Amino acid sequence: MPDQTPKREILPPEHIDRVADAVLAVARELWTLADRQMVLEEVLRRKGVDIADDIDRFQPDDAFQARLDKRRDEIIAVVSKAFSGES
Repeated sequence: MPDQTPKREILPPEHIDRVADAVLAVARELWTLADRQMVLEEVLRRKGVDIADDIDRFQPDDAFQARLDKRRDEIIAVVSKAFSGES
């Protein structure tokens, strides 16, 4: 019986290590962000400032949104680099 598995154009088996690198890059970025966020909230809480609700309601102005967009693009670049094998 002939192999009827379609040829994988996006993720051929020889690129699986790149996928693993990209997933690890995302995990590292996510942990760094989560850690910093948790530390910041705890430091502020210990100083009597509970900001959890304020964070949930926050709406960025244009300047801050530009900073957010820049950081998002940096993170995407790290992951894309891992996918391309340039890590």
